[in-house]
Amino acid sequence: MRRPIGWVDKAFPEGRREVKVQYHADDIMWKFKLKGEQDWDRDSQPREEDWLTLEKKIKQLIQRGHQYQRELQLAELRGKKN
Repeated sequence: MRRPIGWVDKAFPEGRREVKVQYHADDIMWKFKLKGEQDWDRDSQPREEDWLTLEKKIKQLIQRGHQYQRELQLAELRGKKN
């Protein structure tokens, strides 16, 4: 299992939130945490903006040799397997 990909979403309507994405086999696990919260929210569904940000981050990591193309393909399919 690789290190999670994470970023801070400052444009989220409810305030600043931290986003972490982790790959396990062919599954994508999302975690969200609003500023000031202690527990991670693992039940919320990612927005389209989150998927686009994830694709951008994966492309950057592929360029540096830290991610695989199949992880980008899974993100482009929005987590749905063929």
